[in-house]
Amino acid sequence: MPTLTYEYVYFAAGGSHTRQPRVINNYGGFTPIPGLNSAGSATLQTGTSFQISPAALPASELIAGVTYNFSFVNVSGLNQGGLNSFDHNVAPPAGTVGTTPVKVLVVYLPEGGPGGGGGSGAVIDAFDETTGSLVDDTFVAVSTNGSPDAGQTASGNVDGFVDTSSHSETITAISHIVPTNANFHQWVNLGSPIALPAGNNLFVAEGNTIYALAFYRNPAAKTLFKDFKDLKEHIKEYKELVFDKHQIFEGPVKQQGKEKDGKEIFENPGDQGYIGDPAYFVGEINKLNEAVARLESKLEAGIRGEAFIKQADRPAVGKSIAQSDEEID
Repeated sequence: MPTLTYEYVYFAAGGSHTRQPRVINNYGGFTPIPGLNSAGSATLQTGTSFQISPAALPASELIAGVTYNFSFVNVSGLNQGGLNSFDHNVAPPAGTVGTTPVKVLVVYLPEGGPGGGGGSGAVIDAFDETTGSLVDDTFVAVSTNGSPDAGQTASGNVDGFVDTSSHSETITAISHIVPTNANFHQWVNLGSPIALPAGNNLFVAEGNTIYALAFYRNPAAKTLFKDFKDLKEHIKEYKELVFDKHQIFEGPVKQQGKEKDGKEIFENPGDQGYIGDPAYFVGEINKLNEAVARLESKLEAGIRGEAFIKQADRPAVGKSIAQSDEEID
C-alpha cells in the first residue's frame, strides 16, 4: 500500500543560492523545520479518496525564536497530480490514491525572509508541484529595461537570484523545462498572500525584494486508445466513413430549405445548408458533377447531330451526285 508522509519545511535561500548543480535532500531541496518532522509514515489504500485537514496547516510556527509563516501546501502522488493550497484555512482538493507514495509538503517562509545575501533582488526557484520538490532546470530569461540581460539570466538560473538594486527586472519563466519535462503553471509569491499577476512574466521594481517560486507541473499522459490495435481499428473506421465514394458522391444529399431566422438556426444548426455543414460541401460536389455531365451530354449530341461544315458548303455524295449527273445530261 502507498505510504503517506507529512513534511514541514521552509525556503531557506536568502539571496544567491546554488541551483545548478543543486544538492537535493530528502525534503526536495527545502530545509526541514526542526522538531516538526517525524520519522514514521502511514499507509493508504489504493483507490480511496484522500484529503488533508486544515488542522494540519498552522498559520505559523515559532521554533527556537524564529517565526515561520505559512506559504503553501502541496500534495503529490495522487492520481490527479500535484494539488495545492495557498490558504492555511483551506485544504487542497481531495484526490484518489494510486500506487505511488503520497507526500504532503507544507512550506513556510521565515518572518522577514530567509536573511543573508544583502541588497535587493528577486530570490527565485523552480518548483515541480507534481513531485513536490525544487528542481534545478534552467527556467528563466531576464530582461533589464526591455532588453535581454545574459548576466542576470545566468544569475537567475544558476544562483536563483536577480539583482534589483539598480534596475527594474522582468523575469520570464520558460514555458517548458527539461530534463524535468514539466510545463509552467504560475508564479507564487512566498512572502505575501497577495497573488502575483497571471502569466510567465514576473516584474520586480528597482529596490524591491521578493521571494518567488515558478510552479511547474507534469500531468500524466492521457491515453486515447487502449492499445495500438485499438488505434488501427479507429483509423480504419474513420477512413471508411470519410473516403467512401458512395457516401460522398452517390448518397442522398439533404437539400437546403427555406431561409430561417437566427433563433431556428441556433436551435437547429445541423438542419442548415450553410458553409461549415458537411452536407453543404457534398451537395456542391454533386451539383458540379451534374453540371459536367450535362455539358458532356450536349457536346456528344452536338457531335452526333451536327457537322462542322455548313450545309451549303457540303460536297455532293451518294444520291446527290447521281441527281447532279442527270441534270447535266
